[in-house]
Amino acid sequence: MHKTTGIMIFIYLILFCFPSYAEVEEYILQAGDVISIEVVEHPEFSGRHKIRPDGRINYPVIGELDVASLTCAQLVKIMQGKLASYINNPVVSISIEAYYANKIFVIGDVNKTGEYQIYEPIGVIKALAMCGGLKNKKVKIVKIIRADGNILDVKTNELWSGGSNPKYLLYPGDTLYVPESLKVPWGLLATILGIVSVTLTIILNINTISNR
Repeated sequence: MHKTTGIMIFIYLILFCFPSYAEVEEYILQAGDVISIEVVEHPEFSGRHKIRPDGRINYPVIGELDVASLTCAQLVKIMQGKLASYINNPVVSISIEAYYANKIFVIGDVNKTGEYQIYEPIGVIKALAMCGGLKNKKVKIVKIIRADGNILDVKTNELWSGGSNPKYLLYPGDTLYVPESLKVPWGLLATILGIVSVTLTIILNINTISNR
């Protein structure tokens, strides 16, 4: 009895106290994107909509809707709530048909920085391949800077291990930043040490002569 209770508590902790393990960052809708809204068995409420510069769309019956800065999942919940006045238990799905800015940016310690055209969300490894790869293969962390300003640290050992985490997808408007690694100027360091060594030798010789 006590063993079963302990197992249930452990499962509860995993599912409810540590939700971040299951979280996946989603694309944030922005002005210019084209979305498709499908309402099951209700074609009159289904259709394509381009998000206007003010971040809104004009939807049948409901009217003006603010959709920019929302994820598709968030918009689905809003749509279901608003359509509930007209449809019993509305089933809504939303997909992105076209992105406004089909570009990502790669900067930092890579072989070729710049902007790159994409036609769907891509992984960090593919983005690095597009820019010629890392200059320093031992870099430990790269950063994804989302279009909305959020920053996500990505450990490279997770990338090389072969796992494809959808959390690390790059969406249009995102920036991949590879921090420059500290480079030790060994040549200059050797020269300085040589000068220090010669200086110490001269000082020791002077002290020796003075003590005679």
